[in-house]
Amino acid sequence: MGKMLKAVIFDFNGVMVKDLHLHEEAYLLAAQEMGLSLSPEVVHRYISLAPVKKRRLYFGEISDTMWSEILRRKEAHYFRLVEGADILSPEVRDIVPELAGRYRLAIVSNTTRPCFERIFPPELARFFQVTLFADEVEEPKPSPEPLRRVMRRMGVESDECCYVGDSVLDVQMAKSAGVPVVGVSTGDNAPDELRAAGADAVIGSLSDLPHLLKVLFTSKPDKELP
Repeated sequence: MGKMLKAVIFDFNGVMVKDLHLHEEAYLLAAQEMGLSLSPEVVHRYISLAPVKKRRLYFGEISDTMWSEILRRKEAHYFRLVEGADILSPEVRDIVPELAGRYRLAIVSNTTRPCFERIFPPELARFFQVTLFADEVEEPKPSPEPLRRVMRRMGVESDECCYVGDSVLDVQMAKSAGVPVVGVSTGDNAPDELRAAGADAVIGSLSDLPHLLKVLFTSKPDKELP
């Protein structure tokens, strides 16, 4: 790849934290309380979309008032479920400070800022120079605009950064923005799905990321990437 790597931009849910199953359960509980039909299969299929995108896919045509109440109940259930849960990806405490010593770090996620600030350890959050969430953009991923916005704020070009995500949506956003993308098979999609979407490489753990970044950006690999 062309220029020297300056920044690594991460997804949040499924990568930094393993909480997608809790978001799914929270949506199901909220729907049940509201007397609405919602299947686990549908919840899982679209869980990586931003809330504004989930609305119609989960519930069809509902009023703004009902949607606001669903989100309120869902958030309450999620924070109750996450209380005391060990959701931090085990590699994060070591990998984030290590990478911050080499690159600028950022997050682009379809979660909300209140969720991030409530569940992510502040001592790790400080390593990220820029963070951008679904409640702060008009077009969340898979639109490339959130990623481009973060790149502008960081002052990096598309070939000077890399995006790390766990879903096909992540790959689609990064490819649309012309950004190299590493898939992590710890969340929403399997390795084959990430590769089929166009991921430049796929790893099974964040612990593999530092070495992979060196291979991708400082040398021409003499064998197929993972």
